[in-house]
Amino acid sequence: MAETLSYDSTLIVRGNIMNKYYDNDGGLVFVSCGISDGSKWMTVRQKKPTSGTHRISSKKLPIRTTRDEAQTDLDAYAHAKRWDIAE
Repeated sequence: MAETLSYDSTLIVRGNIMNKYYDNDGGLVFVSCGISDGSKWMTVRQKKPTSGTHRISSKKLPIRTTRDEAQTDLDAYAHAKRWDIAE
């Protein structure tokens, strides 16, 4: 598994910037492998910093086999929804 460094609210993995977003209700939305071994990537939402994550179920945010594919889906979805990037 790749080394992950946290810088503010942006994840840096293998040199790629992985954006996180705030949805319209203030929830934090980001790409995660959930409880898989890194073979499945999905977009999840966290209501509060102390709460767990829940997958966002949408045809526009399918489960993917790579983090980059899932991030591309999330970036397009967040742009369409006009979500702010979490800083």
